[in-house]
Amino acid sequence: MLAEKNKAALPADVQDQHPSSDTRESDVKPRRQFSRAVTFLTVVLFMVTGCTHLQPPAPARDGAVRMIAASLGALPGETEQLLVVFPVCPDSTRGTVYLLDRRGAGWSLQAGPLPAMVGRNGFARPGEKREGDGRTPAGLYPLEFAFGYAPSITTKMPYRQATDDDLWVDDVNSTDYNLWVKRGQTSATSFEGMKLGDHRYRYGLATGYNRHPVVAGLGSAIFIHVWLEEGISTSGCVALAEADLVAILGRLDPGKKPLVLMGRPRDLALLPGLSGLAAIPDSCNQGLP
Repeated sequence: MLAEKNKAALPADVQDQHPSSDTRESDVKPRRQFSRAVTFLTVVLFMVTGCTHLQPPAPARDGAVRMIAASLGALPGETEQLLVVFPVCPDSTRGTVYLLDRRGAGWSLQAGPLPAMVGRNGFARPGEKREGDGRTPAGLYPLEFAFGYAPSITTKMPYRQATDDDLWVDDVNSTDYNLWVKRGQTSATSFEGMKLGDHRYRYGLATGYNRHPVVAGLGSAIFIHVWLEEGISTSGCVALAEADLVAILGRLDPGKKPLVLMGRPRDLALLPGLSGLAAIPDSCNQGLP
C-alpha cells in the first residue's frame, strides 16, 4: 500500500533544555524536587486517563455514547457489537476506535479510545469512495471475517490464514474484483498479496464494504489491520497498533452480528436512520479526538 507519514516538530517549550554550567547546586536541588513532583503527577494522570503519547486527546465518553445513541435507528436489532471509527478532526488521517456491546437498551464500552490511522486523503462521504482515491469509505458495514499470517489466532470470528498464494483483486475490469482469490486462479491483472513482506496483515478484519453486491470501481480491500507505524496513513483501510487489534479480535463474537460504523458524523448523518449524528459537533472543536 502507498502511505504517507505525518511529521511534526517539537514545540520550543518541550525541546531539550539544559541548565547553564554556572547554576549553583542549591538552585538545582529544589528544581529536582519540583521535577520529581511533576513526574509523579504525570504518572498519576496517565493511570487515571489511560492516555499515551501515541493517542489523540482522550475523548469524553459521552461523545461515543451520543454517537451510538444517534445511530440506533439504523442498527439491526440482532447487532450486539459495534466498532466505531471516527476521525480526530474532519480532514484528519488520524482516527479513534471504540468497541461497544449492546446491554439491554443501551451500550457498554468494551475497548477504547484507541488511536488509529485512516486513508491518506481522509474519509470519503457515503457513496463517494472510488478505487485508488486513498480515502476510507464512510458508512455502516458488516465485519465479515478475520485473517492473518498464523495458522490460527485467538478469536471467535471466522478466520482465514493468508499465504503467499492468496490475493485480493483490485482490477476494476475483473470479474473477481474485490474478492480473495488464489494465485493462478484469476485473470485479474491487478491485485494485492494477502501475505505482505511486513507486519500489516499479520492480523486483520475484512469489512463488508462493496461486497454484497460488488460494484466495479467503488473501492476494494477495505480492511482493519495493523498499522505499519503510528503516524503513517493507509490507502483506505483503518490501521491500529497490533496489541489493540489483537484485543479487539479477542472480543468480537460473530453471534453478536458485529458491524463497523466509520466516518465523519456530519457525513454519516446523510444515511437513513443516522440523521441524529448531525447534532454531534466536529470532534476537534470540542476536545474530542
